[in-house]
Amino acid sequence: MNLNQPIRPVTWAAAGKKAKTADKEQIFLALYLSLLLILTMYQDFPLVNMIGEIGRTPIILMLPVFVFCEIALLAKHKRVMHGSMLQKYIFGFILYLSLVTIFYLLVQFLQGSYSFGSESLLGKGIKVLIYFVLILLYIRHMQLVFANIKSFKVLYGCFLAVITLLLAIMILELASMPNAFTYLHSGSHPYWRVRMLTSESSTTGSIVVVYSAILVYLTKYLNGFARTLTIVYASGFFLFYLFITGSKGFMIICLLTLVVTMIKFLDFRKKKNFILLISVVLAMYMFITNFSAGLVSSFSNDIENYTSSYTRMGTIIISLITVFHNPLGVGTGAYLMYFDKYVNDSISMMSHFYYNVFGISQINAGELLQYSGSDKNLGVKSGFFQWVMFGGLVAVAFFYLMAKNLIIKVKSSSILFLALIFILFSMLLVSLEIKYEVWLLFAFISLFLGKNEMNQSNRPGVTK
Repeated sequence: MNLNQPIRPVTWAAAGKKAKTADKEQIFLALYLSLLLILTMYQDFPLVNMIGEIGRTPIILMLPVFVFCEIALLAKHKRVMHGSMLQKYIFGFILYLSLVTIFYLLVQFLQGSYSFGSESLLGKGIKVLIYFVLILLYIRHMQLVFANIKSFKVLYGCFLAVITLLLAIMILELASMPNAFTYLHSGSHPYWRVRMLTSESSTTGSIVVVYSAILVYLTKYLNGFARTLTIVYASGFFLFYLFITGSKGFMIICLLTLVVTMIKFLDFRKKKNFILLISVVLAMYMFITNFSAGLVSSFSNDIENYTSSYTRMGTIIISLITVFHNPLGVGTGAYLMYFDKYVNDSISMMSHFYYNVFGISQINAGELLQYSGSDKNLGVKSGFFQWVMFGGLVAVAFFYLMAKNLIIKVKSSSILFLALIFILFSMLLVSLEIKYEVWLLFAFISLFLGKNEMNQSNRPGVTK
């Protein structure tokens, strides 16, 4: 043995070099995750004016990166990696939608219908399916990034930085209304509500809820003072948005979430549940006393003078009528034909409903009538019912299984339970195709909470 051989220094140098490489990798992943979180919340990207609705989010620009990572993983491991139940549910739903789409396109082709307005039925079917594929790739990519970050504190830092950016945007937006950040939006028209980087205020609340909830959840890995300070910061951010938003839908979903939470925590045997229940009751009292009058007045004004309530309800009725006649759904292409077919039936049903319930003899269905014979913005104003129109009863089963799986996992975290319930309710009011914060929350819960479903060789390696 050569005693002069510098074994230890070489070993230490190699170890030090390896540690530096690992540190650089973690820094890169932290910056990359922060970028993904910013792209996730940006939902009024000007690219929509060039390539259509799928360009309303810059996530579409990440498609080559997502595909490259999938190919690299497949080449390295020779099999599909990171297969959570959430991914399997969505993949199965995509396969089903593809089959239904092909069948109903053939039905329309045999009847001599190849397009609706200026939209090719086949082209529409493929474009809508791309939304679903992109959602699946996004979930897989986010779970891959999460799994390769070795510290929960790094995750915490990323969400803290992005929430601080959101708060700054919100404050600057309030200071420069109604022409705030118009150069970042798809249109330059004035806007008088807080929408941050989305197209309208009704789509912003879910971003605030998801990002705040995940940040609060990650404080469990901090010391007492830092944890308390972060919870106060996140709560202040949420309450600030709550008091300045003009979204009626956000207020209604908040109230429904509080009701469900109160029911869940009726068990007084646990001190934690009792304290949370008292907090929920106080929050409901504050909500009713501060917001209910304005909310009812705004809703009544909307019913009497505007079209949004009629349009949303009318499109949902179209979805239900379609599924009643086609229980397995109509796919992502031929739905245009059925949407147009049942517009008048929907208006007739709404007229009877509003007359019998509210005493309104004539409804303002002008916006809904514009859909007749047009292929522009044709869709249900509800993510849940739009997907049910696509997939029928199978879509209902998909949502049930997905929600059940996530609720079972999230029972161990009160804050993520609240966020999940809020998002499940919001699915009734907002579209899901570009709402990537929804899939961000689902991917986070699926990976980190409950029984780990990921491949044994790829369990998350995060530490405190």
